[in-house]
Amino acid sequence: MWKTRILALAAVVGIGACAPPTPTGHVTVVDNSTIEFPARVSGRGFTDSSMAGYHLIVWDEGGAADHSLFVASVSDVQVLDALESLDARPGNALTIDSWDDRNEPGAEAPDRVIQGPPVEIEFVLADGTVLPLADLLTDEGGRGFDMRFGGHRENIPEWHSGCVVCLYSCPGSKVGNASYTVRDFVAGEAHFRVNHDALPPDRTEVIVRFRLQGSSAP
Repeated sequence: MWKTRILALAAVVGIGACAPPTPTGHVTVVDNSTIEFPARVSGRGFTDSSMAGYHLIVWDEGGAADHSLFVASVSDVQVLDALESLDARPGNALTIDSWDDRNEPGAEAPDRVIQGPPVEIEFVLADGTVLPLADLLTDEGGRGFDMRFGGHRENIPEWHSGCVVCLYSCPGSKVGNASYTVRDFVAGEAHFRVNHDALPPDRTEVIVRFRLQGSSAP
């Protein structure tokens, strides 16, 4: 019987007197394929911000928190640690130049696709209602959601976004959508619209559920 465990971010020593922010939430390992963590709805940030339409879940202390559809009280590192504790191996296929070279026509990096084991994403309301990701967003490009555990731990010190899930193959995300590349995003092909009939009101508390699908190999 898999024992439920609670994973918290390990203490990090700050530089000088400036300690890094401490997450207020915890990631629960439910079984050998599933983790859960708390978040809240932030639809206005997703639709009205300067970086609207592609940050799905971001840590509330991350640099991209004001632009995300869901704001989590756990960090991207906590989620990464929890998924790896399930023996899931992230793909780690994307480097920073996937983003930095996005406007270079001859560059190869922006055309790379996020790799890693598939991840099913659901959102659970207080009454037990389960909302699949595909019910909350309309993919105007028509390619759908192929969410992958990319990892990208080495990019965190340069990225600082706190991004847990991105809706394209982003080197700052821990889980991303293999249906779209950075190049697709720049071209305007990775565009998602909120289904307001399905999305709960802003500040609604939810539990985010990640379930690994199939093999843990990339």
